Amino acid sequence: MFRDLLALTKPRLNFLVLLSALAGYGMARQGPLDLLRFCEFALALFMLAGASSALNMWMERDFDARMGRTAQRPMAAGRLSPGLGLAFGLALTLWSLAWLAMRINPLTAWLGGATWASYLLVYTPLKRVSALSTWVGAVPGAIPPVMGWTAAGGSLDQGALALFAVLFFWQIPHFLAIAVMYEDEYKAAGFKVMPFIQGMAATGRQMVIYALVLIPVSLWVCRLGLSGRAYFYAAVALGLAYASVAYYAAGFSGRARARRLLLASVFYLPLLFTVMLADRLP
Repeated sequence: MFRDLLALTKPRLNFLVLLSALAGYGMARQGPLDLLRFCEFALALFMLAGASSALNMWMERDFDARMGRTAQRPMAAGRLSPGLGLAFGLALTLWSLAWLAMRINPLTAWLGGATWASYLLVYTPLKRVSALSTWVGAVPGAIPPVMGWTAAGGSLDQGALALFAVLFFWQIPHFLAIAVMYEDEYKAAGFKVMPFIQGMAATGRQMVIYALVLIPVSLWVCRLGLSGRAYFYAAVALGLAYASVAYYAAGFSGRARARRLLLASVFYLPLLFTVMLADRLP
């Protein structure tokens, strides 16, 4: 049972969520690192992301059972009861939000609650209604670095908005690549994704457009004086590489190209944040 409860939290997939939030924390931090506060924020954020994943699986358990890539999830496969999954997700939600409010600050807790609500109450049901869910879902996906920013004492200023924008534009090619790879399964389960709603050509254009726009968006950090020349060159190089893979994937001669874009997106984000943070070191 423990392994199934852990699987509900999607620990590997939520690693990027945690990474982006900790990058936001590092970018906003002033003075010496308060290691205890840093770890408390990281744990609460990771638990909140896990709670959202668990409740998402509870809401979509019947749909998950129709897709090969999700059929073995604990509730879809019947290994955990829906009641236990719901209780587990709600308990994690309450614990993490309360911890953020009491140990970090109310603003960060409020952002966490907004992320949770928009992901579960807006994005999740919208996936069965409109392909616009990809763009709507990118909003809660882009809030974690803002939470890191505010947790470290930052306000909702241009720095927070710049980090939000980087995550928002990065996510579109990332999720469209997943939609292409599993188009048939999404269709069978009743999810509305762009490849079979608007076609492959339109999907490919969106991949390329958002990857290209991500380049100047990522340089906003430099304009604000948050990073220097090393980050500038790295962001341009990484952005051009990401856009090149997106252009290659837009050919859609098989799912292999979309998989390469997915892998490129997974490498792009940690590398970008690593250089961003390293460039701030004295």
